[in-house]
Amino acid sequence: MEAYCRTRISMIEYAAYRHKGPPSMHPTILFAGFFFFAVTYNLLGPLAPDMMAATGMSLSDSGTLMSFQQVGSVLAIIASLWYMKRVRQSHIMRMGYLILIVALGLIAFSTGKAMLYLLYAFLGIGAFLVDTGSNATLSTMYFEKRATYIPLLHFCYSAGAIATGYLILPFKGSNWRMAYAMVGLILTAIFLIGILDQSRRKRNNARSATPKRPRQELPAASILPCIKDPAFLLYALVIALYMGSQIICAAWIPVYVELELGQSPPMVATSLTMFWVGTAISRLIIGPLMNNGGKPFILSTFGLVLAGLALIAATLSTHMVFVFTCVALCGFFAGSTIPMFIVVTSTWYPRNTAFISLSYILVGTFGRMLFPWLVTKIASFTSLGYSLALSSLLLIGAAGLILVVRKLSKNKPTY
Repeated sequence: MEAYCRTRISMIEYAAYRHKGPPSMHPTILFAGFFFFAVTYNLLGPLAPDMMAATGMSLSDSGTLMSFQQVGSVLAIIASLWYMKRVRQSHIMRMGYLILIVALGLIAFSTGKAMLYLLYAFLGIGAFLVDTGSNATLSTMYFEKRATYIPLLHFCYSAGAIATGYLILPFKGSNWRMAYAMVGLILTAIFLIGILDQSRRKRNNARSATPKRPRQELPAASILPCIKDPAFLLYALVIALYMGSQIICAAWIPVYVELELGQSPPMVATSLTMFWVGTAISRLIIGPLMNNGGKPFILSTFGLVLAGLALIAATLSTHMVFVFTCVALCGFFAGSTIPMFIVVTSTWYPRNTAFISLSYILVGTFGRMLFPWLVTKIASFTSLGYSLALSSLLLIGAAGLILVVRKLSKNKPTY
């Protein structure tokens, strides 16, 4: 009851603080940017064999490249302890896009492994800023619509990941660097459109007969209640396990299909696409499901278990229709884990949306740094297929943690 009262007080403070008026940023621009942010983040999987051939990297080196990306995210997380309460989340998001654009452009002209490692660290920094900034900006500027907009944002990520495998097809082989250049140019265009749109909104508001103050971002509250809350901490651990599994599937399933199943580049692209198609459908329907009474914890528990079983099944056959179906089901059943985490925890702590976004990226970074590397290490002694099947334990373990979170949060308000 005490926790419920604290949350209700926070909700009242939120309503009192919030200024009426148009948001300073149109959500469509956020969604478009997040789409191509997803393309950026998922380039490594389908391009890894070409990068390995061009640079002499091994499979283990590719895993190290991914770890460098997470190291960049860790550095950004450490810096965020200083800037989180000093800089607006929308500004953080823009800085993230600038870093991504520069890093993508430099990768297009890079030579050698050392430069790739460094630039992937910068991609990690930019990815953290974009991810946390976008989620926090939407959660505060559109608080009442968060159950719709947050899943839509992550649906755009899934849609971008779906498109990645096909967008890079013209650049497979020796032209793989040009895929990075293409995405950098598109992000530059979206970035400039966003700046122009915000300037136009400010001018139109200034010329209005009754100008309104733009909707402001919610001031952050103390993070101590979140840190001391075992339900919040365990729920964050669920995200670490899920994010580790997600990047394993996105990065190594295409490699598994190409190297161990011996499939052609279009089939490799389809394997990545099927995973993200399932994830995208899940994120598209989860908002209406929750708005119509769906219980996030029940949906998460059953979804994570079924996703783990589907991943195991995908490695038990060489029949590609069966493999693609299982990969899609794996993405579908677990795909809404992140949006549900953000919606549920922002209901518990509505004045901590920036920290909630930070925490999900922090634990996700840990999961993405450790578990994909473990997969490649295990694969070097066994096979990639066996290692992928073993990684299903991450999803099943996350489902068990959800049951504990549900018990610990029974007195908290639910969406």
